[in-house]
Order: sequence, then C-alpha cells, then structure tokens
Amino acid sequence: MGRKISIPKKRYIFHIMREKMLIENIMPELPDDNTVYKLVTHGGFSSIGFVKVVADKTRINNLTISSLRVGRKHLMVLDELYRRNKLKHVRFIVGSVVKNKCEQKYGYYDTLVEICKANNWEQVIRKNHSKLLLFDTDAGKYVLETSSNLNENPSIEQFSFEKSNELYNFYNKFLSEIFGGGEI
Repeated sequence: MGRKISIPKKRYIFHIMREKMLIENIMPELPDDNTVYKLVTHGGFSSIGFVKVVADKTRINNLTISSLRVGRKHLMVLDELYRRNKLKHVRFIVGSVVKNKCEQKYGYYDTLVEICKANNWEQVIRKNHSKLLLFDTDAGKYVLETSSNLNENPSIEQFSFEKSNELYNFYNKFLSEIFGGGEI
C-alpha cells in the first residue's frame, strides 16, 4: 500500500535540486486521477520542491500559493521558473506576519512585492495560516495540502498531493474570493 522513507533528522540548508531529487525518489511521476501521495518529512524537503518537480514535468499556467510566509530563496526559484517559461502566473495569499519587524529585517515582503510587480503576479496579505498550493498545468489540476510554509523550515512537515479537478475547484473558488472573485 505504501512505504516509509526515513531521512535522518538534521537541519538542512536549502538546496532546490536536493529537494527535487528526494521528492522524485518517492514520487517518480505526477499523480494520476487514482493516486494520492501522502508524505511526511523531518524537514528534508518543502513545498517549493513540489513546485520544481511539477514545473520540470509540465508547464504551470497558474499557481495559487496560500502560506503564512514566503522565503526569499523560494521566490527566486519561482522567478527563475517564470524566466524559463515553466511558470506563467502566480497568486500569493500570505499571512500578515510578513510585515512584522523580523520579516522586514530580511526584506522578504519587499522581495515578494518586487517579484510580483516584475512578473505581473498577484499578492494579498491576510490573517492566514493555511498552506495550500493549487497547480493549473498543461497536464491537469493538482492540489498540494501541507503543513509547510513556502520557506526554509526544518520542522516535521506533512504533504498530500493529488490530481483532482474537484478539489482544485473547491479551493480555487474560496481563494479566488480573496482576489475579488476572479477564479483562475
């Protein structure tokens, strides 16, 4: 039915290719209509690894990211995917924590605003603690439900990744209301 992959617990330094390889070892193909991948890690990979895996297998036309915070390195990965024409449009719903003093010290919010403006992406700030990624791709619609923020986080994290128009549309309808009702 499933298998357990154990990775020794230690603090990882962000490396997108290492994350991508770890995920692809567990999930060599994107899920089909009858497959849901359930994963738990000790911080070995994060949500951005899934974005890289999907973008390397199919073009992402629209990506909606709901996360408490978004890290600078992760924004750089998204920006690079945009430049390589693997990712077209992104909408971010981030928590109000991105404007606190700690976040301002590192410039995460400024980087988010700058990249969104340059790429014609959207971002809103709300009291938000959800962690969802909605992928509208050339290969179909995928949903990643996770405990992982879109930043470096060495915590234990869980992921549920599946291909599902129904689940995508359910979340997309709700999240689109935050952007003024325009579903994508």
